[in-house]
Amino acid sequence: MALRQFLRTGKQILSPATNFGQWYLATAKKHPFPTAFFTSGIKTSAADLIAQKVVEGKEEMDWTRHAAFVCFGFGYLGGVQYYLYNIKFVQWCGGITAQVGHVGVAPLKVFMDQAIHHPFMYFPAFYTVKSVVERQPHPLEHAYDKWRNEIWDSCKALWLLWVPAQLLNFAVVPRYLRVPFAAGVSFAWCIILSTMQGKYDAEDSGPGDKELEGEQGAATPA
Repeated sequence: MALRQFLRTGKQILSPATNFGQWYLATAKKHPFPTAFFTSGIKTSAADLIAQKVVEGKEEMDWTRHAAFVCFGFGYLGGVQYYLYNIKFVQWCGGITAQVGHVGVAPLKVFMDQAIHHPFMYFPAFYTVKSVVERQPHPLEHAYDKWRNEIWDSCKALWLLWVPAQLLNFAVVPRYLRVPFAAGVSFAWCIILSTMQGKYDAEDSGPGDKELEGEQGAATPA
């Protein structure tokens, strides 16, 4: 009797989350692109907020950095990545998939994603968006310098998380849920990426800039 009551109570508590999950799955199946677009943008915003306020413990948000992540989340992750995963990868690997199935073709898709897409499309796009949002004088040159200096460390962190996740994504997850699934894993990845960018930005500013900021702050009347 007590166990039955406990299960009934647990079901009632979890009911809102269950209902939301069912609604989300139905919406993703019926409207895959809008679902991917908004999921990616909102997820990226939330991940950067957590990275800055929880992981880094910042008292004040870096809203320029946050804007860069939000723009990248909606524009690239929700748009370009949707097109790449759900249209181009399917076209490019269609013949192989017909021969070996989704499980058999998954390693090829992971290689394309992690060895080609991310190093040479994802990260250049991210650094370009970030440079434009930061209003760098020469955004393309600045983005290239960031890519050249940070790409290896970024890829090492990326592969530890994404290689196993994408093997599962391409082999098991239904096509209409691939970007939402990737968005779920990407939530953790964006926290990692945002934290790494905070560290890199602090290093780029240099001690000289920090001393200058301190002198300017001291000279400003209260």
